[in-house]
Amino acid sequence: MLCIDYDGPHKNRITLTRGDSATLKLKLYDAQNKPVLLTDADRAVLTIKQDIDSPDVVLQLEAKEKQFDFAPADTAELDCGQYCYDVQVTLSDKDVYTVIPPSDFILAKGVT
Repeated sequence: MLCIDYDGPHKNRITLTRGDSATLKLKLYDAQNKPVLLTDADRAVLTIKQDIDSPDVVLQLEAKEKQFDFAPADTAELDCGQYCYDVQVTLSDKDVYTVIPPSDFILAKGVT
């Protein structure tokens, strides 16, 4: 199961059950709340680390067709618990934007 907190004190927190498939669609807006369309030359990357100060990446996914796809194998061997993630976009002109600031990523246990 995938759950995203959109508001409140845990804004942008993602909870994903370990070993599940999930898709996160990337929708970007500019300062005037107009949609920003990414091209094939732009790159969006979701990075998960143990914590914000950790030098080691636990998992990194690149968006394909404006979405991040989690496969079961991506998280099946990870320890359940709290991690930190962000999403960074690099445009074709090489400008870089962190479009989701460091936020909580919870890898939850499943019963099955």
